[in-house]
Amino acid sequence: MEYQWWVGARSFLDNAHVAKWEVIEVLYSPRRWPRTATTKDGLPVLTVWGRTDEGRPLVVVLRQLPLVPGGWQILLAAPMGPRQLEEFTAWEADR
Repeated sequence: MEYQWWVGARSFLDNAHVAKWEVIEVLYSPRRWPRTATTKDGLPVLTVWGRTDEGRPLVVVLRQLPLVPGGWQILLAAPMGPRQLEEFTAWEADR
């Protein structure tokens, strides 16, 4: 897969206190959980739930790049909320 950063991603990452390297660790983690979603504006996205190498649980939001086969644009990332972490932890336990 090819990843590209959306030009506006930095401000979302800064607001969420997430570093770019943490996003990359989640995206390349062998234990990541890809899940499809739709934004409130109807944009189809892929969320990737995973942990950094240090164990920090994050959700990364991507959109598929239509002109780049296998290409994804990194839109934003944020720490998991309590319900997300509970669901992700249960998913991890089944793996």
